[in-house]
Amino acid sequence: MNKFLKNNFLLLVIILIAFVLRFYELGKNPPSLNWDETAHGYNAYSILKTDKDEYGYKLPLFFRSFDDYKPPLYTYLVVPSVFIFGLSDLAVRFPSATLGVFAVLFTYFMVLELFKKKEIALLASLFLAISPWHLQFSRVAFETNSATFWSVLGTWAFLRGIRSKNRKMTLWFSLCALAFGANLFMYHNARVFIPMYSLALLILFKDRLLKVKKYLIAPAIISVIFIIVLFPIITSVSGQLRYKGTTVFGDVSPLYKASEKILEDENQNQLLFGKIFHNRRLVYVPIIVQNYISHLTPTFLFFTADMERHHAPLMGLLYLWDLPFILAGIYFLIKNWELKTKVIIFAWFLLAPVASSVTWGTPHALRSEIYLPTFQIFTALGVYTLFIYIKQKKIFIFLTSSALLLNFLFYLHQYYVHMPQEYSKSWLFGRKEAAILSESLKKDYDRVIVSTKLEQPHEFWLYYLKYDPATYQREGGTVSGGFLEERNKFDKYLFKPIEYSKQKQEARSLFVGIPSEFPNDAQVIKKINYLNGEPAIFIVDGNSQPI
Repeated sequence: MNKFLKNNFLLLVIILIAFVLRFYELGKNPPSLNWDETAHGYNAYSILKTDKDEYGYKLPLFFRSFDDYKPPLYTYLVVPSVFIFGLSDLAVRFPSATLGVFAVLFTYFMVLELFKKKEIALLASLFLAISPWHLQFSRVAFETNSATFWSVLGTWAFLRGIRSKNRKMTLWFSLCALAFGANLFMYHNARVFIPMYSLALLILFKDRLLKVKKYLIAPAIISVIFIIVLFPIITSVSGQLRYKGTTVFGDVSPLYKASEKILEDENQNQLLFGKIFHNRRLVYVPIIVQNYISHLTPTFLFFTADMERHHAPLMGLLYLWDLPFILAGIYFLIKNWELKTKVIIFAWFLLAPVASSVTWGTPHALRSEIYLPTFQIFTALGVYTLFIYIKQKKIFIFLTSSALLLNFLFYLHQYYVHMPQEYSKSWLFGRKEAAILSESLKKDYDRVIVSTKLEQPHEFWLYYLKYDPATYQREGGTVSGGFLEERNKFDKYLFKPIEYSKQKQEARSLFVGIPSEFPNDAQVIKKINYLNGEPAIFIVDGNSQPI
């Protein structure tokens, strides 16, 4: 035991750091769950209580949710968490934080297999442990963070399998197949990344794999089972809704632009060239290339990221400190390491943004988090190799560690002090308070009308009121989580657009909505503010008897 602790002391310290950073105030910061998190929570609660989701589907292989048809694995991981901790913010985020810690651990094992250098493995795992990108999504119930874990685990298992013999190969490759297969049911983007990345690994090691075919039967069967289960899902109308709602191929505007260009060329007697150069299939090429490159811009990576929910104020996804070491690491990887190691890391790095690149709203930190931990591996290689080359090692250690510590402390300050205050609106703060208060007031009203401008409010009210799933299903359950959400209702709650002047005449109603939905003379019972003091939600007494 003492020998184990001595040999792995630094790794244990890194895992402890990763654990503290992911679990400290996990249920409090970010300051509120967003709609996807409450959907995971309530559907897990419903599965636990009734074996059915909010729509009444029994043990589904995808969750309809807000008509975005989520892969099921994360929600099912929340089920035991809710069983242990109850339906709470901590329970919903617990699987993501846990897999975030394990991603740090298995990054160490994976990098050790790749480079056979304990120092590089320790550095890579440390840099992932304190990564703003990884921390941001480890502390919320977003499936993409868990997808990073399965990618790391599967790669490590594959590398162990390649270097093993006989039956051990079967065990390792089976673990790889399970990890990669699970990833297909974790996040949409993994359904693009994992097949391409797996193919790259198979091609890279084809000579070795062909010699041990008999040990690949079980892993192949596992892979086929995952494919058989997944195929009807992704080819169904429901399974393609998420793709059609986000892909650039689903937007007609490039087709219209192409048609306009062809008409212009026809008027200039250049129809043939117009059909070639403005072919609608070619129109998408510059869009996709631009989207792909956008994920590597310094502004996105080091300064502003994208939307507020994806980063802390004045922070990008990586530390500015990382930049020179990432560039150095890429150079040294190309120069110093064997071909297969280069191919594995660069295949991961180059394939990671492909799925996000064919969507609108790029660059997108959530859809491209599957990059990790390649950036941390580059950084570790840069730090390790420069340390070897530089003669003044003590000065190098002091300067680099001091700069990293300043970056890290600044990030923690921004995340824990400024983010809750400045970004509480983006985190949809106030829904919990509004739901609990409306529940305490509803006895004095015939109905409670909650505005759909609160963005999928039925999910927040179900979640925060812990409304009994069996009762909800008997009442009809969720009608639609997306475009027709105004038809959702339960108990006294109606979720629909507020038409205050009209609706207050129909019955004694309590209204919950955004400030702009009410006239100045409305009888406001409670004003709920965002944490920066800006008005968020009004709870208003309709103060009318039925006519």
